[in-house]
Amino acid sequence: METGLVSILTFLLGLLLGNWLAIGRDKRKEFNEAAAPIRGWLIKEKDEPNPYTAWPSAQEFDRFAQYLRPWEKAGFMQRLARYRSLHAAAQIQDAVGQIFYSNDSEIRGELNKLFKYTAAR
Repeated sequence: METGLVSILTFLLGLLLGNWLAIGRDKRKEFNEAAAPIRGWLIKEKDEPNPYTAWPSAQEFDRFAQYLRPWEKAGFMQRLARYRSLHAAAQIQDAVGQIFYSNDSEIRGELNKLFKYTAAR
């Protein structure tokens, strides 16, 4: 009787632990999939900031933010808003009509801060 009870309890604990680990694996996989387009954009932009680089869509940003913890999401959204304002403020146009950044050091710093949120889990 006692060995049967121990076997059942061991089985149930193994079942719960296995399920918990599988859920964690799935959450990490979903986070990494959501972070991929944001991370790719940040890598392109971080190395050579360019006003013409295409941004990820609003849905991609929203999907990525959905997988962040609440305090990470707040920080990411603040950093993204700061980057957007720097992006708009630093653009200048020369006589030919080409748009470029007047000073990209602040933009690079903000991109590096945003990049930290996309690290694989």
